[in-house]
Amino acid sequence: MGTRLASILLFLSAFTGCTAEDPVEGVFDPAKLHKVEITIASTYLGTLESDLEERVPCDIVYDGELVAGSGIRQKGNTLVALDDKPSFSIKFDAFDDQAKLYGLNKLILNNSKQDPSFLRSRLGSDVHLRAGLPAARVAHAQVTLNGVDKGIYVVVEAVDKDFLRSHFGEEFAEGNLYEGPCCGDFADDVEHMELEDEKKDGRSRDDLRALAQVIQDTPDAAFAKALEEHLDLGQFMKIYALEALLGHWDGFAFRANNHYIYDNPATGLFVFMPHGMDRILDDPSFDTETTPVTKLPLRIRAITALEMEFHTQLDELARNAWNETSMQAVINQAAAVLHTAAAGEQTSKDLAAFDESVTDLRNIVTVRSDKIAPTN
Repeated sequence: MGTRLASILLFLSAFTGCTAEDPVEGVFDPAKLHKVEITIASTYLGTLESDLEERVPCDIVYDGELVAGSGIRQKGNTLVALDDKPSFSIKFDAFDDQAKLYGLNKLILNNSKQDPSFLRSRLGSDVHLRAGLPAARVAHAQVTLNGVDKGIYVVVEAVDKDFLRSHFGEEFAEGNLYEGPCCGDFADDVEHMELEDEKKDGRSRDDLRALAQVIQDTPDAAFAKALEEHLDLGQFMKIYALEALLGHWDGFAFRANNHYIYDNPATGLFVFMPHGMDRILDDPSFDTETTPVTKLPLRIRAITALEMEFHTQLDELARNAWNETSMQAVINQAAAVLHTAAAGEQTSKDLAAFDESVTDLRNIVTVRSDKIAPTN
């Protein structure tokens, strides 16, 4: 590594605040390009290529740390040939209850096919974290599968029990965790949501049914008070406002997609968490007044006091969570980090795609920053 590049990475490492003392933080260190080596016996490759649900045994080496007994499956709604570039979900303890990566149970390796800049998930996560909201940590890795270069991947923290412990505390990590697949509104169909460990733990959906009933049936005059008995309304206002600011058209409010809802045992209230942010900032002109498709934000926009609070959150988050300087620094950091990758056919293609798209992303961030800037 050249002296100038090494200096850049050293500076950006200090900028991120990542420390070597916490090995889990090291897994998501954005100031380095991680190396992930996946080894799978040939007898399991057919299953990995043809089955989205079943995990197959594998060994994972993450930055030199071996985790044997892991399980892997493709991540997403569509199978991808292994000689192409699938996304992967890795569960370290799938075949060995004691197997973990520095205490982590799961990781997502996103192929970033929809985001050739490899950066949108990171930018979205950073904005949410600056707003004090729970969001998955994000890093980058060069991945090999049985020694074959698979290119650059976005490493995304799984929203699971480890994540809940990190954000809500060990004693409050046992609440109901729902994932919202595309494209149904839980207010219309609670059964559409995927409830983690529903059968294993015998979990009930009555908590979400109660929230859905409030959204569906409560008159406007009583809506906010009734909602606050089931939902952290202030937290949701921030989530909704950030979807609008980031142009997250593929999220909860604007597509009924890509979201988690957690019933926090500490408060007895639901909180929302973002997911699948690889399509944010697609359109720098995205209108924050765009009509949502899900009933919860629709009702908020139809009630004057809540509509005013939504606009207050837009202004406050644009001032305090959106930070163009930080976003541009993250883009510059990634440009330095990704170009430390070792040569490989797929990696070379990915770096070429990154180089073609990164200038556009820089411009989008600038244009979007101007568009959402508070007027007073």
